[in-house]
Amino acid sequence: MKNGFSKKLAIVPIAVFLFLAGCASSPPSRFYTLTPIGPQEAKQSAPTAANPVSVSIAPVEVPDYLDRPQIVTRDGPNELRLAEFDRWGGNLGENIASVLAEDLAQILGSDRVYVFPRLRAEKADYSVALRVISLDCSPGDRVLLKAQWTLSAGAERKMVATRVTTSSERLNDKSYGTMVAAISRTVEQVSREIAREIPQK
Repeated sequence: MKNGFSKKLAIVPIAVFLFLAGCASSPPSRFYTLTPIGPQEAKQSAPTAANPVSVSIAPVEVPDYLDRPQIVTRDGPNELRLAEFDRWGGNLGENIASVLAEDLAQILGSDRVYVFPRLRAEKADYSVALRVISLDCSPGDRVLLKAQWTLSAGAERKMVATRVTTSSERLNDKSYGTMVAAISRTVEQVSREIAREIPQK
């Protein structure tokens, strides 16, 4: 009995060592963020006007399945995968709102585009509300963004336009870096469609 008990005690440190070794070998997490277009890419942008248009961006709504740290990809028509080691560097909805604001600022040539509450809707020339209906990322295939947005004017929030925009980008490889860059470009496509509805002063 003693020998059997001693063998069991000897197994415990080995098991703990193997567990710790497994944890130590886990790959480090990688963090990603969306990026806005630069001045060179904003081909439709105008020089900053003396009295540039002001735009307030409301908080962006994202579906519950996307509202998490892990990047979510699609595996078939009904299955989603969460990337345990490939994560967003912050809140996805806030990231989209920030990129949308920067894209619009470049395209419109305005330095007065802000995310709420930095600029409240009632104090802006225009306000934008955007809801992500779906964001389907298929590694090695494509990214498909479907978003509903509304553009309103003035303190009275007069409706200017409301649309559902579907934008997509092909993926040349299965890397998450390529995928996130493609998502940024789909947000740019939405930004350009919104900008087309905003009259220049």
